[in-house]
Amino acid sequence: MSDRDPTPTPADDAAERRHAERRRGEQRRLERALWQGALGLLFGLIAIAVALLAGWRVLALERGFEADRSASRLASADYEQLRAALARLEARAASADAALAAVEALPGHLDALDGRVARIESRIDAPQRAVARVEAAHLVELGVHRLALEHDVRGAIVLFEAADARLAELNDPAALRIRAQLARDLAALRAEAEPDVAAIGARLAAAEAAVRDLPMLGTIKNQYVPPGATPPPEPGFARALWKLTTALDDLVSVRRVSDATVRLVSIEEMGVRRHHLETLLFAARLAALRADEADYAANLAAARDWLGRYFDIKAAAAQDVDRELAALATSRVSPELPDVAGSLKLLRGKRP
Repeated sequence: MSDRDPTPTPADDAAERRHAERRRGEQRRLERALWQGALGLLFGLIAIAVALLAGWRVLALERGFEADRSASRLASADYEQLRAALARLEARAASADAALAAVEALPGHLDALDGRVARIESRIDAPQRAVARVEAAHLVELGVHRLALEHDVRGAIVLFEAADARLAELNDPAALRIRAQLARDLAALRAEAEPDVAAIGARLAAAEAAVRDLPMLGTIKNQYVPPGATPPPEPGFARALWKLTTALDDLVSVRRVSDATVRLVSIEEMGVRRHHLETLLFAARLAALRADEADYAANLAAARDWLGRYFDIKAAAAQDVDRELAALATSRVSPELPDVAGSLKLLRGKRP
């Protein structure tokens, strides 16, 4: 056997080239098939996604159409109800129009009735206004008399307020002028400061109680001490020295003693004088409660005169009572009364 020549021939090269070209062609066909399969798979997935999206949109549209159909059914039901309600309202309006047509003549009748009622009320109000004015005049007159006789400012204010309230019940323009004058009179009464009669009475009662212990002239004492002399000292050396000096001074002496001091009074007369002073202070207290300025001043003046005439005015207790009575004499027991007769003059038809 003979060995082949390893040197390739041109035919072998051509066959090798054809074989390589076939392999490359098959490889290109395989790659083209792979690409076509991948593209087909991609297009299939896209088609599936588009189909799903279209199905979801169709389902959503169907649901929307169903909702619109249900809303349309509800709207039609509401429409029917509205039509029924409108029909009922039209029926009521027709009946109301018929009723209004029946009462169209009522305003004229009401106007006529109002005129008749106004005339009746004017006839009724005229006597009531007259009666109210008379009652207010009596109340104001009573307040003026209470103020003048008893100096009772609070009572007069209450009566004037009652008169104003009586006139306020009437719708009468003519009473406005009277009420304005009443308001001015009430302001004048309220502006007056009332005296503190309770404090004055308490001070007089305290002075009256102090009278029971006041020393009186003409009483019998254990040892006579002339007016202005100092009392003797306590027993002892000072008292012996005082007696010695007094004996030397009184070897020859002339003294004048007042008649009230010299004249001795009995216990009954002392009681009468003390009771008389207490009575004068009690009368002054009653005058203060009555707001009687003249009687109050007269009783205090008489009490001070009686105190200085029959009591030892040099004693400290008597001086305290006298100063208290002098201070009370400057106090007023009645307020200064204003002129409030303008309201009464207007109520009686006179110019104030």
